[in-house]
Amino acid sequence: MTPPATSARTIAPWHWGLPFLVLALTAPLWLGLWEPAVFRTLNRWFSVLPDVVWSLLSLFGTGWAIYAASAPALWRQPRIILAWLCAAPLAGVLTRIGKAMADNPRPLEVLGLDGIHVIGEPLFIASMPSGHSITAFAGATAIYFSLAPGQRRRWLWLFAFAFGVACSRVAVGAHWPADTAVGAAGGMLSGLTGAWLAARIPVQHLRPQAWLMRGVALFGLYCLYVLWTDKMGFAINLPYQYALGAFLAACLLAFARRSLGRKPD
Repeated sequence: MTPPATSARTIAPWHWGLPFLVLALTAPLWLGLWEPAVFRTLNRWFSVLPDVVWSLLSLFGTGWAIYAASAPALWRQPRIILAWLCAAPLAGVLTRIGKAMADNPRPLEVLGLDGIHVIGEPLFIASMPSGHSITAFAGATAIYFSLAPGQRRRWLWLFAFAFGVACSRVAVGAHWPADTAVGAAGGMLSGLTGAWLAARIPVQHLRPQAWLMRGVALFGLYCLYVLWTDKMGFAINLPYQYALGAFLAACLLAFARRSLGRKPD
């Protein structure tokens, strides 16, 4: 059964102020008032946890992993997956424009490798904003606001998880805290936009037999290819990418069964 259409009214006008509230609260970070001390301190504190914790969190700052994790929504709650896919173009634009305009060096370019805990491939250029943070917060926000208001409270953990992804970018030595703060704000704006757009998709396009959802599922095949062939900067993640890809493959097969089966009366 296809869930009922989400009303655009479930995104209240004040919700659009949340990204700007994040920017205001994190102003000392993106103004660089406490750097490089904040980066060094957080990078050192985060190193207490195993490297695989941070590399896995970084994995979920990619669209491929978010797609795989949300794949059951293809037939259960399609607006969820459509919401973050609608958020993705704006998230990508904000990432590319932000990096081009800011042209900020990454911590390793400024501080060198000495005394910095680095996990995975060292990165040196195009720091602001953090693309992984934008992606994680875009996904969390889009999914959260595509749910009915009464269902949202138990999904607040999505934002804690996105915060963990943002922290992972400092932990692996790839970004300043400022990059992740701006990324979080950009991701929230993208996610709200995605949920707003997905709410306007007619319900008949949400069925497994609809060509829109079949196209979304075909995109999943590309996500599967990336998960199984690209180490995405962290060789340590490959076993988990294979497992996530296997889960995605099972979900795509389940969707195909429903999509190619008898159409509902």
